[in-house]
Amino acid sequence: MKKPRHRWRIAATVLLVVVTAFAVTIALLWGNRADISILGWPVAQPTESEAGAVKVTWLGITTLLFDDGETQILTDGTFTRVSPLDIVLQQRVSSDVAIVNYALAEFRLNRLAAIIPVHSHFDHAMDVGLVANRSSAVVLGSESTANIVRGANLPVDQYQILANGESRQFGDFTITVVHSRHAPVGFGDDPWFPGRIEEPLVQPARIRDWKDGVVYSIFISHPRGTTLVQASGGFIENNLDGRSADVVMIGIAGLAWLGRDYVDQYWAETVTPLGASRIFPIHHDDFTRPFGEIATFPTVFDNIVRTGTWISELAQQEEAPPSIELLPFGKPIVLY
Repeated sequence: MKKPRHRWRIAATVLLVVVTAFAVTIALLWGNRADISILGWPVAQPTESEAGAVKVTWLGITTLLFDDGETQILTDGTFTRVSPLDIVLQQRVSSDVAIVNYALAEFRLNRLAAIIPVHSHFDHAMDVGLVANRSSAVVLGSESTANIVRGANLPVDQYQILANGESRQFGDFTITVVHSRHAPVGFGDDPWFPGRIEEPLVQPARIRDWKDGVVYSIFISHPRGTTLVQASGGFIENNLDGRSADVVMIGIAGLAWLGRDYVDQYWAETVTPLGASRIFPIHHDDFTRPFGEIATFPTVFDNIVRTGTWISELAQQEEAPPSIELLPFGKPIVLY
């Protein structure tokens, strides 16, 4: 009778050692994060007051608040953060009401006219219904985005589905959406969670329920200048030819895995044709960290420094090299 017990003890000990080693390895990999400051990109200087200026405030991921002192325009409007386990285990999650309320008050989103998610994944559109319900803002987007806000019981006159190339005017801002693609960071040539949201999405819902829907390049124009928000890491060839922008907000998440050739083409399709003089990388922060806590993704998932090095080299190859700057979290900076 002693021998079976002895074997079980050995097996249990081996299993404990294996599990411990695995946990330590995961902890080390999770903690290994590149420092984006290594790239030497300057942080844009915040400006609290400058009459007549158009400002932008970065609120993490690709949530950007544009403000000319009269009208506010918001891309994405995602403030909720979900844990890695929620994503891996596909747990049902909901918008964090307390965090959304805090963000709306802390960053004075009290003149919000429009919200435009760049696509309908959870890290871009999860809170759009809640934010719109707490404001009078109109939500612009695809049928998938419409189903997100329908699930949040947003009044029908508070959201609009836009066609490719269609524009809307809010104060002195003109918003134009152009169809684009998501970076192919999933399986094959697809992103994670491809497809459309076919019916009202009621929270709590699983991460995979927020499918990408239509992906947009968003032009936010003002008499003082134009910004392109190219947040999804993808492109359609020659799709932006003939357009121009003073500023490009360029999403860089996941590009390290796609390789230098892909990044070269991405830059050539989204920056070079527009003649922008300022570039702001966005979507470089880990969206599983608490709201306001900015850190890069673990290097095992995304090497932001590698991607940033390629982008710096591409900028220097332009005939008139644009400046590359980082946006400070939660602080307004002057665009033009």
